[in-house]
Amino acid sequence: MEKQVEQYIHGLPDVELLEYTRTSTHLQESLDFAQIELADRHISSERIAALEKQLQQRQEARRQAAEARAAEPLIWEWRIAVFLCGLYLGLPLVFFVPAWLRFRDEGFSKKYKDMWVSALSGFCLQPILILLRLPPWSWLISLF
Repeated sequence: MEKQVEQYIHGLPDVELLEYTRTSTHLQESLDFAQIELADRHISSERIAALEKQLQQRQEARRQAAEARAAEPLIWEWRIAVFLCGLYLGLPLVFFVPAWLRFRDEGFSKKYKDMWVSALSGFCLQPILILLRLPPWSWLISLF
């Protein structure tokens, strides 16, 4: 194991060291070293219980933050822009693909869903406007 990892583990506060030992994403070698470091600190059982409680509070705060992030709606300006892109054959939606992917990857599920709904609404309105024999350049005018 590298010296940098050892120094990082040595420098962790007790609560973060305990959290580090509970994480499965680290290499087994570094987890073993963290367990040894935790044992070398001779932390009392009362202190371990207090650290456990802090860890639970942190996890709950992270969960609540993720839920709040997932429930944020898409702003109206974006909804209108995505709707209009869907209205015009969906080709301009290519500009919104990076935002779509970012929303999905970062857990903004409401924003991700709102973008899909707006784009599909615009795309589905298109055949209706064609059947009404409205030219594409006047579609914007007909919406208002």
